[in-house]
Amino acid sequence: MAAWLFFAILLGFPLLELWVMVLLAHQIGWWLLVWRIGATLLGVTLIREERFAVIGRVMGALQQGQDPFQAIFTSGRLMLAGLLLIFPGVISDALALLILIWPRRGPRPPAPGAGVIEGEFRREEDA
Repeated sequence: MAAWLFFAILLGFPLLELWVMVLLAHQIGWWLLVWRIGATLLGVTLIREERFAVIGRVMGALQQGQDPFQAIFTSGRLMLAGLLLIFPGVISDALALLILIWPRRGPRPPAPGAGVIEGEFRREEDA
């Protein structure tokens, strides 16, 4: 049963994309072509830029003592959005835009007392 459901979704999504694109093309005409070209260029740019930024993002997270998996997750999110923008269809573009504007978690604030080192000290004066 699960195989049939997977097969139906795999074939149904492109057909749904095609149906929505035809309906939208009847409504707005050639502006849909402009939208598709722009979305494809944006997707290619996102993937091209993220291909180089992922290493810097991971290294920056490691240097700041943050979780590198959060940086990898952010890069993966942006690459997925780029792939969805390249895939021809309006629904996939809407999903890509949702992924791009979805609020992401920022860096976590340090735990209380995380920067405090307990101990004793004494001040020595220079002679």
